[in-house]
Parts: sequence; structure tokens; C-alpha cells
Amino acid sequence: MAFPWLHYSTFDDGTRQNFDSETDASNILDFPHYRELSRGGFSPWQGSHALRLRLNGTATANIAETGDWDTSASGTIATWLTVCIGSDLNLADGDTVILFSLDSAGPVSETVFGVRRSGSNYQLFAGETGATNTLTITRDNTKWYQIELVNTIDAGGGNNGTLDFYVDGAAVGAQITALDQEVITQIRLGAVSGTAAGNAGTVLIGGIIADDARVYPRNRFHNETVWITRDVNAFVGPCTIDDVLLTGTSTDAVLTILDTDIYEATGIGFSREPVVYIRNTVSNNQEPGLNVKRQVHKGVYVQLTGTNPQAWVSIDKGSSPVLSHSHYVSLGRRMSGVI
Repeated sequence: MAFPWLHYSTFDDGTRQNFDSETDASNILDFPHYRELSRGGFSPWQGSHALRLRLNGTATANIAETGDWDTSASGTIATWLTVCIGSDLNLADGDTVILFSLDSAGPVSETVFGVRRSGSNYQLFAGETGATNTLTITRDNTKWYQIELVNTIDAGGGNNGTLDFYVDGAAVGAQITALDQEVITQIRLGAVSGTAAGNAGTVLIGGIIADDARVYPRNRFHNETVWITRDVNAFVGPCTIDDVLLTGTSTDAVLTILDTDIYEATGIGFSREPVVYIRNTVSNNQEPGLNVKRQVHKGVYVQLTGTNPQAWVSIDKGSSPVLSHSHYVSLGRRMSGVI
């Protein structure tokens, strides 16, 4: 495993974060917070935000990252992401929408993942350029799927690339073999291609990780302690911070906690005064951060800077932050004045 990951984006500041560019001529891609999502009966995978696609006919949109997934011939790259396929998604029989593309120069798709309709069934799929292995699913605003794509890139000329496709940790079909691939130079994430007339509905993407080994399934909700390697709303809703630990591989790791349920760079609905502020002064040391407990009224937004920072944030057992889809939706609607 890379330390901590080759790439990790949570989208939890309402932006594309570590991605390099966005293409969206028809305004079908955005990064709404949980209050906005609750209006349609949706919730984020974690934190406060998600990448949202609202399909509209043939329109496409994606964000692209041109460095962190770069992989040479014979190299291995694993991609973990979470998706929610909304109950409002409508595709015609045979429509195949690519949501993720692992690209060589061009760009040329070398591995793809997406959603399609086959007869009356909606399916998640993966393959080199289309649907090789598939899993039938139910469209559901409350259901998130953990996707993992593990590629060993073609050694060059031998057509010996491989792809393993996992959903919620379980293999979908046998390993896909004999892939003819070039070295990887970027990825695209969104409604990359395949959209067709009449396509409509919502797809959410909750976060994405790249690494040189499998990531495996992760917990969506944490009752007490969260391991943090990227800026995120660790807990949404009022709670009491009980303990904080910070480490980094140099002496410049800094952790800041703000009391907010929705962080946005230019937001004015919360204070920038930190509830907790810690920095490590010794490389690879674990710095404890609290002498007394800290109460937050809206949520625990954690910011990390420095060289390979990691943190563990714990809340008091008596706290009751958001720990379910229904709680996300009810809180979001109440905070938005919908109910």
C-alpha cells in the first residue's frame, strides 16, 4: 500500500479536489452537499458532499486526473470508488454509460466501469472497453456500492493485461485476461461516454482512491473513531470530540478541525476559528491533541496538510452524529427548511 494512497478525493469541500480539469458543457455534473441531496431522497457516501450526475440525453461530463493513476507496462493500479444508482435513473434497453475510464494517451480507454440496461435489468459492468463482467442491481436512492478495479497493465505487445472487478469486496465474474493495453496516463470520472437520447436520472459518486494494491471494502459510518487521510466531514451533526491523534512523515503535518456540517472554500455560514489545532514536531510521531473534550454544534470538519499526514478522530460515546441514510435525509431536510 502506498502511504497513505496514491490518490484520494472525497469531494467534501464541494469541488473536484485533486482532479486536474472538468468538462461539462451541459451542466450535468456538480458537487452538492447533503442538504441539497436530501431534497431528492439521497445522501452522501460519507461526509457532506458527493459528485452528482444528472443525466440529460446525450450530454456527457467528466473530471480528469493526469498524474496519480500513471502506470507503466506490467505495473499494477487499483481503483476504489463508491456509486449510488438513483431510483430515477432511466436508460433504454442496451444503453451503456461509462462512469470511469482508465486511459492511455489519446485518451484511449484501457479499462472502463459503468452502468447499463439489459432488458429490464440494470447492471454495473467492467471491462476493457465495455461490459465484459456484469452484476444486476436495484436502482435505489439509499444503496451505495463499493467498486474496486484492479489492473495489471499489459507488459507491452503480449496482450497479457488483466482486470479484477469487485463490488462490495466480492469478485464479479472471473479475472478478465488477455487485455491489449498501453501505459496509463490519466483517468476520467463522470458521465464519460455512452449516453443516449432519453437518458435521465441521478448517479452519485462518493469518493475515489488509487493505490498500488487492493483497497478492500471500507466502513461507511463510524460510531466512534475515524481514520482520516484527506479533508472530510468526519462526523456530521452535533457531537463531542473525545480524542485526536496526528502523524506525518516529516515535521510539518497539521490538523485543523472546524465546527461545521458543510465546508466550502468561500462559505460564510461557519467560523474559521479552529476547535482543535495540532501539528507534529517529530517525524512519524503520533501527536495527541486534546487535554479536554471539545463540543461541536454542527459537525467535525477535518483539514490535513503536510507530508503524508494521517489522523484519528474519536467522539464521545454519548454523541449522536449522522449514522444512517435516513438520518442524513431527515437532518438535511430540517436544516434546509423542507420539513
